[in-house]
Amino acid sequence: MVNFGPYVFDLSARTLARDGKDVPLTTGEFAMLKALVRHPRQPLSREKLAQLARGREFEPFDRSLDVQISRLRKLIEQDASSPRFIQTVWGVGYVFVPDGNA
Repeated sequence: MVNFGPYVFDLSARTLARDGKDVPLTTGEFAMLKALVRHPRQPLSREKLAQLARGREFEPFDRSLDVQISRLRKLIEQDASSPRFIQTVWGVGYVFVPDGNA
């Protein structure tokens, strides 16, 4: 189980809860969040995220990874345009910051 902000992410139960209420996740969103949560404060490239979350190679023009990140941000961030937990590392990819401090 991983706690961040008001969230509890239970990897074994495959659930995300905010203040005790379930937050529904698609299979893809769960896999992406799991990959990020398992590597806190470690910037992950799109290629690495694709490998961890999907078990396949990243296609350079495949924007579905960015779309999933965007959806996750809308679910968990107070302000998706200024993310606390899933931050962009320009030129690299994304990083999960559990306490919201970069």
